[in-house]
This record gives sequence, C-alpha cells and structure tokens, in this order.
Amino acid sequence: MGSPLVIDVGPLLAAGRPISLDERVELPPFGPYTFPHPARVRLELRRVERGLQIDGSLEVDIAGGCDRCLEDVAVPLTVEVEERFDPPSGSSDPFGENNVLNGTSLDVSDLARQLATSALPYSLTCSASCRGLCASCGRSKNTGGGCTCPAPTTEGDHGESQVENSALEDA
Repeated sequence: MGSPLVIDVGPLLAAGRPISLDERVELPPFGPYTFPHPARVRLELRRVERGLQIDGSLEVDIAGGCDRCLEDVAVPLTVEVEERFDPPSGSSDPFGENNVLNGTSLDVSDLARQLATSALPYSLTCSASCRGLCASCGRSKNTGGGCTCPAPTTEGDHGESQVENSALEDA
C-alpha cells in the first residue's frame, strides 16, 4: 500500500478557510475483497462552530468472487461522505485522540478505508441475473459457464406441494 495521506487541518480551524481535496488513495484488501485501483476521494473540509465538517464522495472499484458463480468480478462503489468531528468537551486539545483525526492531523487514507469498508455490499454478484452454479455438475449456469445439464422441469416434480395435495385428496 502507498504512503498514508495525512493533512493538517489546523489552518482551517484557525482561519476558517475551507480545504478542497481531490486525491487518489490506495486501500488495503478487506476480507475477500480487494480494491484494484486507488480510490478517488473528493472532499470539502470546513469549520463549523469549533468542529470540522467533511462532505464529498469516495469512488472505488471492489473486486472479488461472485457469491453465486464464483467468477471474478469488479463493481464500482460510490460513497457519499458527510462526517462531522466535534471537539470533546473539557479538553484543551480541540479533537484529542480519534482514529482518523489526531489533534489537527486528518488521516485521509484511513478515513477513505473506513468509508469504503463500511459501505461494502453484503453480497458481491457479477449481475442481478447470475444463475449461480449447477447442483449437478458444479459449473456455472450462466451463458458460457460450461454447464450442459438439462434444465430441471417443474412438471412431474414430486416435491412438497405434490405430497400435500395427495394428502388432501385422501381425506
């Protein structure tokens, strides 16, 4: 991973001049997911009262295996950013210790990592119409996936609904 992007927000807090960022930030893998390209982080930082308001967006591609067919897939992720950091009460340091803001140093890399990982989908799929893997041969049922098994038919299926119907007929 590249070097972390840390900026000093002290001048912003003192003078009140907003800061605009448009940066690329590399993100580390998270569980089964990777981020093949650096995230694009566009942020507007401004002072609000005694605190810091951060608005903007984060755009990054997520790569991993499709949860249905196991094929490699990369999908875009966009996160709208709306964060506010207020100084703790009763402290001389305006922000004290924080996982992305330590004193007047804002760790933009860690903020981007946290935003991206908290917005990851529960399930990564190659498409909404992905048909998954065949229960018989184990190959992908998607076009070009290699499964040549005949499609199952519902007619003549002796599933639960048939059993329930025959039980009613006997009564």
